Amino acid sequence: MLRPNLAQDEPPTEISVGGVSYGADVDYRTWIDVLHMLRNLIPTPETLEQAAHNIETIKEIEETVFGEIIPHAPSDVLEAVQQFAAGYPEAPVEASGEYKPPTYSLDWDINYIVIAIMNQFGIDLTYRRKEPFHWWEFLAYFRALRGEHYISRLMEIRGYSGKDAELKRQAQRYALPREQTAEDQAILDAFDALMEGGE
Repeated sequence: MLRPNLAQDEPPTEISVGGVSYGADVDYRTWIDVLHMLRNLIPTPETLEQAAHNIETIKEIEETVFGEIIPHAPSDVLEAVQQFAAGYPEAPVEASGEYKPPTYSLDWDINYIVIAIMNQFGIDLTYRRKEPFHWWEFLAYFRALRGEHYISRLMEIRGYSGKDAELKRQAQRYALPREQTAEDQAILDAFDALMEGGE
């Protein structure tokens, strides 16, 4: 049996959490916001304040996705949301173990992505579209973009890791700005508290 796929399966409009299905906002614009919230989580909270930050962020995700706070453990909600965020199942890719800078950002590059999808597939995802466009379909179209689009070339430049000096300069020039995460902010707060304590 084939895994869920665009050829024969309508993308889901519900998310199962703890064995219970909940209607969800599945529009691609909503899930770009959700990904931003997920990045705002602190992976390994070490203080009550950090844990509380994560709980509040997960509540914000629940309100955004489900329109309400649902009666499940935050860890169950987080796991379900992360699974849904991945879209249609894809073949696993073996991680190299080395850090690779991101080649695209749904925050910084969304204009180029939307234009590329419109040019290649004729689907208008700009502000003119009022009806929802499913997140899973958005991901499928984005991943299927051909190489001639500006965003495709940009991703190729950013991902360059060879020895050509000019291409390395271009990769540095077009690199995405590093986004400050909640974990980064927690480290800065801890440092500030340490410095204040030493005064």
